[in-house]
Amino acid sequence: MTVTLRQRAQAILREAGWDLTPPPVIWSPRMARCAGLFVIERDSRGKWHPEIRLSIPLLRRRDWPWPQQVCGMNCHDPEAVQRRILEHELIHYKLWMDGERDWGHSERFRQLAWEAFGHQSITHGIGNEGEG
Repeated sequence: MTVTLRQRAQAILREAGWDLTPPPVIWSPRMARCAGLFVIERDSRGKWHPEIRLSIPLLRRRDWPWPQQVCGMNCHDPEAVQRRILEHELIHYKLWMDGERDWGHSERFRQLAWEAFGHQSITHGIGNEGEG
């Protein structure tokens, strides 16, 4: 049985102890510089819709030199890289859902990254990709 990205996100949220329903999580074929993004878009009625986008060109590659540093942690396979990126984007989502004014790379973000996932860094660069 194949596990969907949204099911993975739900499991991560549950493991972190966060009582949240995950936003839609999609693969993006166009994202080539950033491995993951948390975006919020407003529809025609003015309602906000959060979404996490993951890069197909970066995260489905299998030829990276291993280990890869992602969020300050050594990842030894593509699945671990994808998980770290998803954890990172879910922190942005949690802060937004909690009504935080700053749901970017704030001190609260850093605190949650460490406490929930053990992330040593708030960057998730892969190869030449920068922060996201």
